[in-house]
Amino acid sequence: MGNLREKIFSYSINKALDSLRLEMCRKYKPKKGNRFFTDDITYEIGVGKFVPGGVQLEISSKIPAEIFDKKGVTDKYFKEVKKIMTSKTKKPEDIKMENIVHSTTTNEIKERDYIKCIYIYEDKELFSDDEVDQIISLAKENKVDLDQIKGANTLAGRAVIYASMENMGKLASESVTDLVQTNAETIKKYM
Repeated sequence: MGNLREKIFSYSINKALDSLRLEMCRKYKPKKGNRFFTDDITYEIGVGKFVPGGVQLEISSKIPAEIFDKKGVTDKYFKEVKKIMTSKTKKPEDIKMENIVHSTTTNEIKERDYIKCIYIYEDKELFSDDEVDQIISLAKENKVDLDQIKGANTLAGRAVIYASMENMGKLASESVTDLVQTNAETIKKYM
């Protein structure tokens, strides 16, 4: 079940990710289940999972196989996306191609290929001592409201949670944007 620290961080990180999902659904076309759609591709931002030393996040996108005329492009498309994503500043820990099969009605089965990027955001990316000190100073000057932060009784604890939420939102947003841009670039190559 995890300890209290894990639960507080998990709640806070996922609150930041919920905000990112809403932002992406407003920016692009929303789909059900907190997914969004742009340029014929569906994207999904997973749940942040507390792992030793940081947070793991899965971001996935559908491979737009239906827009390609040629067979065998799916594997090439995946390899191109993987090559570009591993050249980004924040590289995924792992990139996989997954095939999902599900039934939409009693007689119809849909099969889709997805690219899944798995990121690890280390604690040092989510907050630093200097950043926490700066947030505490801003809170003392009433420039940052830490009273809204639940789960920590000390000002320093609330500052760590605040920094983690802010940075998780920014880092995950950059990773999602990287995947959206990479897909757009790769589609142009194969069209």
